[in-house]
Amino acid sequence: MPSRSSRTRGKKQPAHGGSGPRLGDVLSSVAVFDLVCAPKGLDRDVSEAVIHDPIAPPELGEGAVVLGVGVAAASTDAVDLIARAGEAGVAAVALKLEGSAPPQLREAAEHADVALLAVPPEMTWSQAHSLMRTAIGSAAQTDATPGDVPLGDLFALANSLAAMTGGAVEIEDRQARVLAYSSQEGVDEPRRQTILGRRVPSEWLARLEEAGVFRRLWAGEVVRYEAGPGFDLQPRLAVAVRAGDMILGSIWVAEGDTPLRAEAEDVLRETARIAALHLIRHRASEDLERSARGELLTSVLEGRGGVEATAYRLGVPADGSFAVLAFEPHGSDEVEDALARERVLDLVTLYGEAFRNRSAAVQLGRTIYVLLPGADPERAQRLVELALDIVARARESLGVSLRGGVGSIVGHLRDVPRSRREADQVLRALGTDPTGPVAADFDGAQSRVTLVELRDFAADRPHLRSRRIEQLSRHDDKHGTSYVETLHCYLDAFGDIPRAAKRANVHPNTFRYRLRRLVEVCGINLEDPEERLLASLELRLGKGS
Repeated sequence: MPSRSSRTRGKKQPAHGGSGPRLGDVLSSVAVFDLVCAPKGLDRDVSEAVIHDPIAPPELGEGAVVLGVGVAAASTDAVDLIARAGEAGVAAVALKLEGSAPPQLREAAEHADVALLAVPPEMTWSQAHSLMRTAIGSAAQTDATPGDVPLGDLFALANSLAAMTGGAVEIEDRQARVLAYSSQEGVDEPRRQTILGRRVPSEWLARLEEAGVFRRLWAGEVVRYEAGPGFDLQPRLAVAVRAGDMILGSIWVAEGDTPLRAEAEDVLRETARIAALHLIRHRASEDLERSARGELLTSVLEGRGGVEATAYRLGVPADGSFAVLAFEPHGSDEVEDALARERVLDLVTLYGEAFRNRSAAVQLGRTIYVLLPGADPERAQRLVELALDIVARARESLGVSLRGGVGSIVGHLRDVPRSRREADQVLRALGTDPTGPVAADFDGAQSRVTLVELRDFAADRPHLRSRRIEQLSRHDDKHGTSYVETLHCYLDAFGDIPRAAKRANVHPNTFRYRLRRLVEVCGINLEDPEERLLASLELRLGKGS
């Protein structure tokens, strides 16, 4: 990546005569974009953020910042895009770069008089577009007070609070995901990691939990946290954002090179009250996006619609790898309350998004489905671990018992319905054993899945059921014997009398006597392997185990 000496964030740009945002102001608000070169400087107008679609290239307008989605930095396509951008008067082109920019890119940018920006490889294009669009919209409002910020513009709110406190601001949701941040560069490494990863790193969350920061935060305090010597973490102030009794998120202000202003706590407390409306508006727009993705996911799960078009709208490659996870409540924990159902869906959605950026979740009936793109066939067990984590967290935080089924990893979006069917089959199979596992994948539950399918098959064809087992069962009911259990123990022990007797909790001689009697009662031939197989299958289908 370009060196920090080439970055411009936090530096005041020259004054200009235009009324719109300038490239320098915009870059100051997007703390994770790097400037590779700017042949015409940063004092030029910026109009909009444009996503470049290689399949249907958009019309490029003057002053646009073009995000080169799907354009490899080392390819001739990147050079061609920069040339087109120069002809259209584009302000900047952003490409994903790992390491230094190829010389031909710099040359193309210098020749076209277009600024070249580097996007971190780990950042999704949807995130980059959202950040750039918001930065352009709020670049002209950095001097506004929190009360003057347009409703829902969290980046402008963060910049306004930063100006009033003298610190670097982050706004997070209840799950410590970053929603917005102010434009200050650097501050410390945890802030940079948090912005790049879109959430607070787990090791710092653990430290904050251990220090009791969240307990005090959710109790309503303005908390000051200092990590102590040996840690690259500047002191921070934090406050919770609430709507009534509901905690919506938190605001964090980190000290820079100079201490926070004396009135920082009062300003932070007042801003938290204002921020509640902003977060509610943000959640509403986020819910709309999730709803749209949920509708797309429903069409994928049901095998409807054009695969390529749906993949494009979901932001995933159609020929990538996918897996479906399914969750449903069980036992006495059926989720009847609408709010509780929404919270369960939010929990599952959050875990899916943390595992894969472009995941999608939807609730159909009593089942919640999560589509995970990019699943690694070599690490299929990781999906089971994810399902177990979700089940455990639902129990701990929501008091809801879930089961989780994991479908097989498939190699194309068109095959997702098969993964969904397998996840459903696993759920149904797990439901036959209340004491069994709470989550499994298709391979791990295949024996149970097969028995469930065979039970359905036999239910439709009653003439296939064993008359000998029925006869034994009637004899047990009439005479109080336990011949069905005796036969089950014998078959499960593969004919090992001592082992079968131990399982039946009787003496081996008693067991042998019962075995002779049940043969006399029903006429089963235990020397015939096919009869033994069918009897064992019948007993398992009948017990539902």
